[in-house]
Amino acid sequence: MTSSTSLLGLLRDDPRAAELAEWPFGFDTRVVSHEPITHVEPVRLASGEPLEAIAKDDGGGTYFLCGAGDGEDRPVLFADSEGSAGIIGTNLRDALLLLAVLPCAGQALSLERQGRAVDETVLLALRAEEDDELGEAADMDDLPARRAEFVQRLGLTPPPLLELLDRAREAAALDPAYILLNEEGAAYQQD
Repeated sequence: MTSSTSLLGLLRDDPRAAELAEWPFGFDTRVVSHEPITHVEPVRLASGEPLEAIAKDDGGGTYFLCGAGDGEDRPVLFADSEGSAGIIGTNLRDALLLLAVLPCAGQALSLERQGRAVDETVLLALRAEEDDELGEAADMDDLPARRAEFVQRLGLTPPPLLELLDRAREAAALDPAYILLNEEGAAYQQD
């Protein structure tokens, strides 16, 4: 993928990539193609910086690009429908890689905050556990193949898992700069 290629454009132009993004990775850019994507309630960043809704998940959550600009090199914030929000990637490329390749990054960061060491073996075990749960719930046994097809269709090259965890750590460090508020001014809980 070249730097001028838009990942959102690829998802719009490649129905199979969009299908994979939606299921099993919970990043639905096709919600209503002729209407803008909206969150369950009006929201804004406390800083006053712009928010651009780009996708939904199946639980009512919304993915946003944060800050000025129209490119995909802006932080990606995920807000669920229950009042929690957090930065999941320093840019769209990293957010999609984390969703598809290391969906257990949040769990791994939580283990680190508890003082536990997280290495590649731990990451592989966490991902296998999450994959098993998703596979059982969806009666899907081809999740690794779907993961590989998704990143290939988007032209992404997954880095080693520990590097992806570093990227998740970098994204989480941005959280204090991107506080999401509802229309009454109440802050979403940061994950």
